[in-house]
Amino acid sequence: MSHEPTEYDSDLLIERVMLYKGRNSRYFNAARKASMFSSSEEYRHGAVLVKGSAIINISPNKNNFCSFGTRFRTEQAGIATLHAELGCILGIDRSITDGARVYVCRVGKNGDFRLSKPCPMCTAAMTHVGIKRVYWTLDNSNCAMGRL
Repeated sequence: MSHEPTEYDSDLLIERVMLYKGRNSRYFNAARKASMFSSSEEYRHGAVLVKGSAIINISPNKNNFCSFGTRFRTEQAGIATLHAELGCILGIDRSITDGARVYVCRVGKNGDFRLSKPCPMCTAAMTHVGIKRVYWTLDNSNCAMGRL
């Protein structure tokens, strides 16, 4: 039985589900702060690019067209906007993004974490620049990790 593809259908498989603890909570809190600068009131996302233990870049999502994203998006999916994941890797040299991690969160209207699994466009773009792992929010208690 097939279904219409959704924004959250991607080849990115959940490898591990965990609680927000230690460094993970630090990076997700930074992503939460970034999401407050989102240009979308409905879908506030924030992403943090991390290499080693250093935060390299932070970005919210924006409703602006993103030409970099068009190479990873199908025509049926519409125009490529600047997702938070794309924003945190754009303009960063491949020597830095290679082997790095991305933490992405979605914040609901009440300030709670919501599901923020990267879409196929973002997954493909992160793979293209050498991101090793991506972490995303599931709810207020749990996050997930997947390898690219």
